[in-house]
Amino acid sequence: MKDVHIEPRWRGAPLAPTRSAMGGLLKYGMDLNDALKVLEEGEDCCEGGRKEGVFERCLRGKEGITKVVVAESRDQHNKRDCWAVVHVGRVRG
Repeated sequence: MKDVHIEPRWRGAPLAPTRSAMGGLLKYGMDLNDALKVLEEGEDCCEGGRKEGVFERCLRGKEGITKVVVAESRDQHNKRDCWAVVHVGRVRG
């Protein structure tokens, strides 16, 4: 059975997807637990560098290379720090 987190957290803060990232998650049949797996098991994959507080991680799997980009953010509704999942994508590799 897959280890499922009710509220996936990375580096101590919850993951909160943007609308754009939600589209990517749905397109590839993923959820936030899958994004967490990419963040935890993947490698840094930004060639040009990202600004401070933004992380781009890639994980190679049987479907190709999955990329997740997160940025430090603030959940105004719940008044707490979070990781905004800003992009989820996949390329054949």
